This record gives sequence, C-alpha cells and structure tokens, in this order.
Amino acid sequence: MKYYFYRGSHRNFGDELNEYLLPKILPDFFDEDESELFLGIGSILFDWHPASSKKIVFGCGYGGYTPLPKLDASWQVYNVRGPRTAAALGLPADKAVADLAVMINRWRDPAPQKRHRVSFMPHWESLLRGAWEEAANEADVHLIDPRRSVEDVLEDMQASELIIAEAMHGAIVADALRVPWVAMLPLDHHHHFKWHDWAEALDIKLKPNRLAASSLYEMAETFSIAGRTGRSLVRPHRATIERLGAGLFRRRAARSLKTAARTTPQLSSDHALNRALDRFDSDIQLLRRDYHRMYA
Repeated sequence: MKYYFYRGSHRNFGDELNEYLLPKILPDFFDEDESELFLGIGSILFDWHPASSKKIVFGCGYGGYTPLPKLDASWQVYNVRGPRTAAALGLPADKAVADLAVMINRWRDPAPQKRHRVSFMPHWESLLRGAWEEAANEADVHLIDPRRSVEDVLEDMQASELIIAEAMHGAIVADALRVPWVAMLPLDHHHHFKWHDWAEALDIKLKPNRLAASSLYEMAETFSIAGRTGRSLVRPHRATIERLGAGLFRRRAARSLKTAARTTPQLSSDHALNRALDRFDSDIQLLRRDYHRMYA
C-alpha cells in the first residue's frame, strides 16, 4: 500500500505532514505498491485516482474545487476530515472524525520554551504572490514559512504563544498541539470549504479574521475576474504592479495581522480533540486487521 499526497511546485507543510506522520502512525505498513492507495492528510478526495487501485480513505477531505469522486467498490472509507466532506460524498455522519493531522498530538515532545509571542503562517501561495515577510516584520509578528521542513515548522509553532494561520494546517496542528490560534481565511475563497469542514468536526465555531492583501500583485492574482487568462496578463508585469501602492498594501496587511493578534484566540475542547484521537486509534487497529498488518 502506497500513501498518496499532493506535492506541487513547492513543498507545503500540510501536504508534507504525510511523510512525517504516516510512518509514525502506521510503522511497517506502507510500500510502493500502487494497487492500494492510502489517502490521508489533505484535500485529496477527487475523481482522478486510478480506477484499478483500491482507495483507502483515512482522515482526508474533499476540497470543494475538484469534481467529486464516485465511490464504488474500489473505495474503502474509514473516516473523513469533517461533516461537509461526509455530506458531499453521501457518507454517514459518523464517518466525519477530523483531519488526520491532529494525530501529531501523539508524536511531539512537550513544548520547548516560548520564543515568539505571535507567529503568522500564511498560505504558501500567499508567500509567492505577496509581501508577507515585510508585512509581518512591520507588525512585529514572527513569520513561519510553510515551505520549510516539517520539523522546522513544528519547532517554530511549539515555540509560539499564539499562531495566526492563513494556512489551514497551521491552525489544525496548532490546535492539536494546544497552541491557541486565530484563523485568517485565505484570500482565495476556494479554500474556505475545507476550513469549515475540519472545524465543525471538532465542534469549533470558526471565527475568522479578514486578511488584507499585502501587495497589489497579490490582489490581482487572487481576484482576477478572468481567471487564468487574467493572471496570464498580469504576470508579465509583476514588477511594475508590485511597486504600485507597495507601502500602502504592506501597512494594511500589517494592520490586519495586528488586529488578529488582539483577537480572542480559538482552541477546540480537550473532549473534542480526544474524541477524534481515540477514534483514529480505533480505526488504525481496524485498518491493520483488515489488511493483515498487525504489529510484530
């Protein structure tokens, strides 16, 4: 059984958690045999997985921006990220557990000494498009780059007293590690579905803050009315566009971070988190029995 996860042009913390966490959760379980695909962390429920492969669904979700998969006999669903994924796929409500990344709670040492009062983890695409390093510096907020190694990101998160998260797995992992967090829904509305999916699984009433674009180019890339065509027209002129109102956009973005830092942070209840962890523990044993791969 091979675990599948998304990897784009840049490595991203949420996706790379699969390589960090799955061998810990399921040691001596995976190989490179693609006749069985394990679908774990990420919005990776879509319709282009190989029809001939057995798809094992375990803590992943539907993102809302791809066609829905047609669940047939080649799909085996143990659990999914949240109630919105379950509803979209026509699954029983009890299949909604949490994002599998919450299992990081089982595999991290106690928090090191806090070094950062407030940290901000943007979505990796925002870092490519915007001026978030400069905006975070102006707001006196530590920036956590989700393109760094998983271990580096985890250390930075645990060393923070508060996490402002535009990257969804910044909030998911902060919550699992019991670090208070503030949600900043991504500028791109296509990402909003999955945020609510995870939060509702843990009985969290999401209270997101508004994130201001950190540059005109970031705004143009994100909100291009013409979609890909519009972006193709914008990109050749990036340097010029970025200079327009650069200081104004940076200051507005910094203010949005300062406002978020003063917001009452969120955290799921211990009961809700432990309910999800216990269910995953139980389903892991069931998975091992089903595939005859018990611990030696």
